[in-house]
Amino acid sequence: MMKILPVILAIFLSLANFQIFDKDESTEPIENKNPRNHLTQDSSNRQQVTAQVLSVSEAAPKNVTINHTEEKVAEEIPEVEPEEKIFRLTWQIVPRAVKYKISYEGKTAVSYTNGVEIPIKNVNNEVLIVALDFDNKVVENDVVLLSIEENPPAPLTTTEFDKMKLSPVYVVYSWIPTINADHYEIQLFKDGELFRDYVTDFHPKDDNFDYYDEEPMLEEGEYFWRIRGIAAGGAPLTDWSEKNPGNTFTVEKPAAFCALGDSITHGGGSISVPPSTVVYNWQNYCSIPIKNFGKSGDTTEKMLERFEQDILSFSPEILFIMAGVNDYRGDILGWDSVENLAAIRDKCESYGIKPVFITPTPLNPNLIGKINFIHRPPYDWQEQRKYICDWMRRQENCIDIANDFSDENGFLRADLALDGLHPDAEGKEIIGRAVENWLTNYLNSK
Repeated sequence: MMKILPVILAIFLSLANFQIFDKDESTEPIENKNPRNHLTQDSSNRQQVTAQVLSVSEAAPKNVTINHTEEKVAEEIPEVEPEEKIFRLTWQIVPRAVKYKISYEGKTAVSYTNGVEIPIKNVNNEVLIVALDFDNKVVENDVVLLSIEENPPAPLTTTEFDKMKLSPVYVVYSWIPTINADHYEIQLFKDGELFRDYVTDFHPKDDNFDYYDEEPMLEEGEYFWRIRGIAAGGAPLTDWSEKNPGNTFTVEKPAAFCALGDSITHGGGSISVPPSTVVYNWQNYCSIPIKNFGKSGDTTEKMLERFEQDILSFSPEILFIMAGVNDYRGDILGWDSVENLAAIRDKCESYGIKPVFITPTPLNPNLIGKINFIHRPPYDWQEQRKYICDWMRRQENCIDIANDFSDENGFLRADLALDGLHPDAEGKEIIGRAVENWLTNYLNSK
């Protein structure tokens, strides 16, 4: 028994997608560990393609998932030794949760995704999952497990394209991280043929769970993507993930109603949840399908630059434009932002597209400073934002949501955004409902 203890310890310390610590020391790692910024996609935070991989492997064998709705793991799974068995646990995303604390066998772990891979000695023992916000306050106790897999052969994809009315133009790939994976290879297929092939850059292992595709999906066709873990030496560590409705989508043209914007339009929220899921996607709260042309990190200038390439190929009737946050949280003056927005308006009108502006949401510098991975906005950001909002209100078509998001100081309401920048689910619903109301009135008036 003593001979295998070092092996067991090594396995526990090498977990790839979360931290393990003794129960008595559980507070410190949770408080000190911050995820990277998975929403703004500032240049310093982007994952980069490090290589192009030419080989294409066969799809991984089918995974067997055990449905699980109790606090304890299903009894059908036998007791196992930790050096022999790995189990992947999954659960629903909890709104406003930044991370999850998993307690099991006298140990605790932290995961920034709604799933984790972990070696468990006896899966019949109690497993408790608690959802936490950024301040480690409990958002939900006893989060219910959805599934558990024994020795998963491949990463589990978490994209929810099957829940989206229309696929996004800028796709984000997301997954449950794999134990011991140094990085990942991602392959995108179009109509059954390899279309794009990426290798992700290295990130802290518990923080490498999404990849933002910089190239838009403009060609019609049927797509699906898959992923496999790669070891530090470059050899494949896992099989390829399996094709399923959540990682499959179709691009069709035209799209009557489209939305141009930055990360707030792109999706994502609560710091660590990427745009590949629908809970923080405002289009999800609008019953009328809207094509998502949001791109995280975009300024008004960047949106203007990609107008012809992205928008025109879908021939929209209406283009909703929500832009400016990344301008006034940086060093771009409202005057310059309005010049870019006016140019987008003029392009729309010249191509027979009706532009509809949505006033950009405010910031909350106090929350931004507290979280400390988004740059603090300049002192005059409110003045620059007001200039943009006032201009939008003078346009022929404007959806004014500014007051719905502002507190008594004109800051972004703390109850609507954990990070002081990106509205959470409730905030995204406000945007989606406002767009739906405007669009319903427009369609009824035709």
